[in-house]
Amino acid sequence: MPLSLAPGGEHRRTEVIRTAALRDWVEVISETFVALKISPGESDRFAGAVHTRRFAHLLAADVLATPQTFHRTPQLTDRHPLDLMQIGMVVAGEGQLVQDGRTCALRPGDFAIYESSRPFTWNLRPEWHLQVFTWPRGAVSLTEGESQKLTARTVRSNSAVGQLLSPMLAGLLAVEQEPSPGGAMRLADGIADLAITAAQEEGEPDDPDVTARDLYANMLRYIERNLDDPDLSPQRIAHAFFISTRTVHRVFARFGNTVAATIRAHRLEVCRDAMLSPRNASRSLTDIAAQFGFIDLSVFSRAFATRYGVSPSRYRELHR
Repeated sequence: MPLSLAPGGEHRRTEVIRTAALRDWVEVISETFVALKISPGESDRFAGAVHTRRFAHLLAADVLATPQTFHRTPQLTDRHPLDLMQIGMVVAGEGQLVQDGRTCALRPGDFAIYESSRPFTWNLRPEWHLQVFTWPRGAVSLTEGESQKLTARTVRSNSAVGQLLSPMLAGLLAVEQEPSPGGAMRLADGIADLAITAAQEEGEPDDPDVTARDLYANMLRYIERNLDDPDLSPQRIAHAFFISTRTVHRVFARFGNTVAATIRAHRLEVCRDAMLSPRNASRSLTDIAAQFGFIDLSVFSRAFATRYGVSPSRYRELHR
């Protein structure tokens, strides 16, 4: 497999880097992703190339190189802490990912989730092509315990969700036009949600029954219609569907989520969209937050900064 990438200069926020020096490669990988110990598989020959493109808070990258192993050691997680969620999808060659006591093997089209805050290892052979998708961990609504159940699980390209998501991931770096800022953010969030769903399907092969799935979908729609209700809560949802609050929590947990996290994520998304809308240019952040259930501006600001990495006011300035 020749180590080549199509020129990326015609797209905004895109960069191509090639090198035949291992020392430079280590620096490129660390600056692009996270600090890693890299062991080449062939001492007499090395080549590598990286093409990156950003979609809001999602960094998408093509990585091609000769055989090697990447180690995110405990020492590196201590010395160079960085909290990211990543997806690795093999395009060519073969990969083996190790994290959280699990080892998964990946062939072309297969992908897996891993996290930078905990040690991991990638073994990639022979000459290989990997696509890596990276999110700030705060932008993903998973607890650490939930994450540890999902990492290093192979999502096959022919699985139910893999058939949908693998082609989408493969084509992300090749799209000709730039999405709008709001569209890029929704795309970044949507791909993360689909990847989490895919990993959950691998971890829980017995799908929830149809009744629970329908109830969950209906409760999500109820939440979306009532985001402006400051009293929206598990108790309010239970009352609307004539079920117990315990059942509400149990159904959300069955689908790998919590009621509070779902409400907060939906509210933050609609607030973000409202902040970017030209028709709301003169409205204050307090007014927009209150419209969608955030009565306390400080609570809204902390939640927004945790999810998107910057304060609401700074985010608005950057995207005007």
